[in-house]
Amino acid sequence: MDTKKLQHIEDSGLLFEQFGTTRMAGRIFGYLLICDEDAVSFDQIRETLQASKGSISTNVKQLLQTGLIEQTAFPGDRKTYYRASKISIGKITGSRLELMEKFVELFIQAQALKNRDDDLSKWLEETAIFYKWMELKMEELIGEWESNKEQIKNRLS
Repeated sequence: MDTKKLQHIEDSGLLFEQFGTTRMAGRIFGYLLICDEDAVSFDQIRETLQASKGSISTNVKQLLQTGLIEQTAFPGDRKTYYRASKISIGKITGSRLELMEKFVELFIQAQALKNRDDDLSKWLEETAIFYKWMELKMEELIGEWESNKEQIKNRLS
């Protein structure tokens, strides 16, 4: 693999780390974005990234859960293959909105269960309000995105 592709894989890992996930998850995702095949096997990922089975397994599961990668299979082949997901940005963002709503519920519940009004209670209230506001804004933005994506795509060309 050439130096530019290897650097892309490492840069992807560093970016994922900044988002609070593992470097290996980013490396796997980065590799799947640039590999020359439509889908690659577990062993191909492990060999290319020179990582342990456990590390690849753990991080592939995480990437599958987030919807960033997907599994596929080929007729007559018993192996499972992986590729970057082609799930829409709107669906990925929608799943994040569901998580935001769960955080809102968690914070509201925690605030109700506290026996005193303190700085943490104020933080819980403000954070719940912020996440709710973000949820509403993101729904609005997704609608706007769907309406304008072709126009934006044309500007990039």
